[in-house]
Amino acid sequence: MKIALLSILSEIHDEERINDSLKDKYQFLNNNFEITEIAVDEVADHDFSDYDLTINFIKSGGSEKNFARIFEYLPQPVYLYAVELHNSLPAALEILSFVNARGAEAKILHGENEDLLVEIKELIEYRRIRNKISEAKIGVIGKPSDWLIGSQVDREHAAQHWGTEFIDIEMEEVYSALKNIEQKEAEKVAEQYFIKAEKMLESSKADLIKAAEIYLALKKLAVDYDLDALTIRCFDLVEKINNTGCLALALLNDEGITAGCEGDIAAVFTMYLAAQLTGETPFMANPVKIDSKKDQINFAHCTVPLSISEKFILRSHFETGIGVGIQGILRKEAVTVFKIGGAGLEQYFVAEGKIIENMNSQNACRTQIKVELPQSSDYFLSDAIANHHLIIAGHHAAKINHFLAKE
Repeated sequence: MKIALLSILSEIHDEERINDSLKDKYQFLNNNFEITEIAVDEVADHDFSDYDLTINFIKSGGSEKNFARIFEYLPQPVYLYAVELHNSLPAALEILSFVNARGAEAKILHGENEDLLVEIKELIEYRRIRNKISEAKIGVIGKPSDWLIGSQVDREHAAQHWGTEFIDIEMEEVYSALKNIEQKEAEKVAEQYFIKAEKMLESSKADLIKAAEIYLALKKLAVDYDLDALTIRCFDLVEKINNTGCLALALLNDEGITAGCEGDIAAVFTMYLAAQLTGETPFMANPVKIDSKKDQINFAHCTVPLSISEKFILRSHFETGIGVGIQGILRKEAVTVFKIGGAGLEQYFVAEGKIIENMNSQNACRTQIKVELPQSSDYFLSDAIANHHLIIAGHHAAKINHFLAKE
């Protein structure tokens, strides 16, 4: 991990003496990172793009003026490394106020070496994720479904905030790709998942082959457009080809191509961010029942990544009774419920709970779970960020809060 360390101190101090007193600080940094130290006079002409992180080492009091001289050239956010010697921390506090007053983000790094090591590594990881999000390409295949009236995203606003590129792809391109899928390849995929399934109920082998063709067509589009994620107006598939994208989305998610339903841009963006930040593959679902007294919420959808299911059953699509849907049986474990939304994808909700039961109602989408989610009922009934929310295995609220607090 490469760090640019900007050396900032007052001219009235003897730099050699200061550096000698900071030997243990330098040793800590050099033992854990690849350090390039940069003097104040070199900052304006320096290229910081090759570093994992830039840290401003505030070595002494009276260094505020020198920091102000280079502020406009610094990568954002501004990280200030302050120590307990030479009035370093007081200077850093003054600089922090200076940076905040100019609408930029700053943070002081101060404390024991062990804690700083964890924090700096986390900042480097967050920057990597942030860069990945800013470079991501998300395909919107067809328009968002007509009923997503509360999930509208201002793509220009969102792109300015996150850097993510949203690419419109017509449904006709899916139908065109389907015409070029080799039947034997689709049959091979279908047979593979027919064998893996616990059983097949309403669907047929022919339905499964057609669902496999949809998977192969969407995968080709993802490759052709170099997509990191996609969302599709999937009910159009029902009307046009009498099948669904449920299997396709499940398999794409398992392969690391984030894939969401119904053209829901906010939901698929949340899925992509969640996968990058937590390393887990999320389950996109509808809240279908809320028990406020017990703080229990039922979530359901007709597709779920197979990799997060203990076992799965091949079913028909719930609303239409056609094609292939998936009834996944999920582990009873701790989960995080998460959603990003708002016009510019600037709002979010996160809470931790536990899956306590797999349900099997005939009146809801095929994969159904009951989640105990303390103190969250009011949010869903009063302030919910639209319909779809993500279920992510594990405890991730602290990490999500920490990451998004910087956005």
